[in-house]
Amino acid sequence: MASVSDLLLEQLINAYLQAQRLILVFDYDGTLAPFAARPELARLDSKLRGLLARLAATPQLAVGVVSGRDLHDLTAMVGLPGLYYGGTWGLELDLRGERLIPVDSPAARHRVKQLIALLETRVTAYPGAWVEKKALGLTVHYRQVCAEHSAAAHEDFMALLRPYAESVQLFQAPLAIEVLPSLGVDKGTALQAIIAHSHSRQADGVLYAGDGLNDAAALAVAAAIGGIALGIGPEPPAAATHRLADYRELTALLAQLAATLTTLRASA
Repeated sequence: MASVSDLLLEQLINAYLQAQRLILVFDYDGTLAPFAARPELARLDSKLRGLLARLAATPQLAVGVVSGRDLHDLTAMVGLPGLYYGGTWGLELDLRGERLIPVDSPAARHRVKQLIALLETRVTAYPGAWVEKKALGLTVHYRQVCAEHSAAAHEDFMALLRPYAESVQLFQAPLAIEVLPSLGVDKGTALQAIIAHSHSRQADGVLYAGDGLNDAAALAVAAAIGGIALGIGPEPPAAATHRLADYRELTALLAQLAATLTTLRASA
């Protein structure tokens, strides 16, 4: 029986052979890089970075990374020009040099600042917890809180955030809670923007890979258009139609894809 990687490789290669434009878009933390104690420690493996660069340089192939990280942080962590980038869950877009930010919402910015201030008064009760501030969102981390207090920290932070659920979206991440203003923008709309910008007319060659609940919208978009909705990790969102165990299996798939495309182009 063919493995998941074999089936995915076959679909992507068939799309490429039909002269379609392959579009490969990835989440960062938990997908391209393993989770770390702090975001700045979640480094992209050098082999995987090289593969992304190699694929991005292939004709008729576009590569993108969409993350909850703000755009500046994301582009610095990936460190590759010529890619599509979506920061702050898609609220900030860099479409190969074309920068797009949604219509500014003073109310949304005010709400984010309000919640940052609120959470910062509470994280002090849980040593190791902290608030990652973003211009248009935030993440409250409790990965470094001692295990016996971790559940209490989660419940405490959620109790503070639930009253604001009508104006913000809440996503559970591994030992963190992500908070995004409800502006009708998410990773799904970011993927749609990347597809539109790349002028892709076919869906078979679209792949989105992600591991967390905030990837569900993008996975659903990929699945709805007949592309590949690839879940990463032990419990990907239900919208995923395929699953790989971790970034190592993803790296192996991309290495196979890059090698096969090189062979095909050399023999053309």
